[in-house]
Amino acid sequence: MVLCSIMTGKGFADLAILGDFSMAWLGLVMLFFIVVLGKKWLGEEFDLPYNTIGGFVGAFVPYLIVITTSCIPKWSLLAGILGWIVGAFASGYVIGDGGGGDYS
Repeated sequence: MVLCSIMTGKGFADLAILGDFSMAWLGLVMLFFIVVLGKKWLGEEFDLPYNTIGGFVGAFVPYLIVITTSCIPKWSLLAGILGWIVGAFASGYVIGDGGGGDYS
């Protein structure tokens, strides 16, 4: 079993621009913006229970596990998005949104 390192690029087949290694890093950036913009659009505008910390943990932990074990950025991004949905909304229902962000 080959493990891939997102920090060094070891194990990735293509280290070129827009190869597997750079797509793995781009997936992290995409997940960051999904979590942050999800808080604004889904949490505040649609008034859904949204936990930001749960969203970050739910998005990045499955992403890093899948990218390390499979070296496939597409499946890792899918795992990160599914983890974000579970982490942000399930923990928002269970724990709450933390009470932050309401300035009125």
